[in-house]
Amino acid sequence: MASAPPEDFRCPISLELMSDPVILATGQTYDRASIQRWLDAGHRTCPKTKQVLYDIKLIPNYALRSLIYQWANANGVDLKKPAENCNSTNAASYGVAEREGLIRLKALVEDLVKCLSSTVMQTRKDAIKKISHLAKEGKERRTCIVEAGGIACILPLISSGDAQIEEAGLQSLLELSLDDENKVGLVAEGAVDAIVQALRRGSMDTRIKAATTLTSLALVDVNKATIGSHHDVIPALVKLLAEGNVRGKKESMSALCALCMFHDNKPRAVLAGVVPLLLALLIEGRSELVELALTVLDFLSTSVEGRLAITREPALPTLVRLLRSGTSRSKEHAAAVLWSLCSNSKKYTLQAFNAGALETCSSLIQVGTARAKRKASSLVKAFQECGKWIYAGSGMFDFHVHLYPALANRECKRDPSPCFGKLSYLEDAERVILQLGWVLKTGSGCEVGVAVCFKCKGFTVIILNTQFRPKKGCKFLNSQFW
Repeated sequence: MASAPPEDFRCPISLELMSDPVILATGQTYDRASIQRWLDAGHRTCPKTKQVLYDIKLIPNYALRSLIYQWANANGVDLKKPAENCNSTNAASYGVAEREGLIRLKALVEDLVKCLSSTVMQTRKDAIKKISHLAKEGKERRTCIVEAGGIACILPLISSGDAQIEEAGLQSLLELSLDDENKVGLVAEGAVDAIVQALRRGSMDTRIKAATTLTSLALVDVNKATIGSHHDVIPALVKLLAEGNVRGKKESMSALCALCMFHDNKPRAVLAGVVPLLLALLIEGRSELVELALTVLDFLSTSVEGRLAITREPALPTLVRLLRSGTSRSKEHAAAVLWSLCSNSKKYTLQAFNAGALETCSSLIQVGTARAKRKASSLVKAFQECGKWIYAGSGMFDFHVHLYPALANRECKRDPSPCFGKLSYLEDAERVILQLGWVLKTGSGCEVGVAVCFKCKGFTVIILNTQFRPKKGCKFLNSQFW
């Protein structure tokens, strides 16, 4: 009597042995007939996870199907093979010569896959190198490798301890992951566990290859969550960022970019200590690394944890410098990071304003990318709003300075001018509307006198001379404007 099939070989819906396992967008595997009936009935949730399905594409799980049929043959179970889909290497669709070539190819691949389990290391090494080369030669060959059960045989080699075998195994996985239908299948087969072992303990070349493979796998949305939730993946990528050579740092940041598109991965990256490393790269200034570092920071700054981590570091001068002198893409990301910080903190807005970001953003509006222009425009508005209410005296007495775009071409630093309107004795909360269209709100008991204007980084600043009796201890904090 045949033994009971492993639980992973059973369909979660029918509880029967799967003959045509397919992967849903949630990463769960079902038998094609069962899940298709579920979808045809109008359901748009995953039966197992209850997640809403925004994509009902069914991806063949060739690796699992191969394992199921191997088990079925070994246990005398008659399992009818499903009709080949359009992505399979179906010999019936080829001419005679092509069919013969395809048959030979399948036979070759099957032999190579068997050799991957050999007890002789050199045999395994030769086989994985040949499979790696075959996988580079096109989708047809990659499909043959997957259908022959290659994934399950490749994964153990990645932690074999032999650098050449590990690197060839990772290269094979990387090539197989080029096809979208394989990306989810690889992760479902447990590829992440094998890859992260290489990422943590392999040679530098192996670690770099592992990071590249994770980037490829993470291009599918459902994989971003699965890969990022693995407790070792993001810390291992951050470690590679800290220890790697230039190529290692680039591949690490590329993987982090792909993973941090998924919101839950952002705090994980922050917790792993990525922010100080990224800011150090910005300060170091290597052009090939700065843009990627800013891209990761751009993603992180959209999370609370990311913003807190960035503001704890002396990042502002570097961000403003890159906003002024970086590449067009660097300026875009720097503006986006700065906007994320300023839009969530009035204090940081004032600090950025004092660091000279206003002038730089004004220039970026004219020459930046479309996204950079949008972010710079938002920042300018925030700085203008910030400039309206600069307090003198820690709340003891309110004296506000209003900034607005230059309306005159004069370059004078101090220009006593007649008042621009009828200015009178002010009571608390009253406003004086000047003919130029801006509003000044002062505290109670302030007598407004002559207006003084001067140029300040491309803006005309209007300060109204006042006579008042400030409360004890009040200091005029805006003396830098005089």
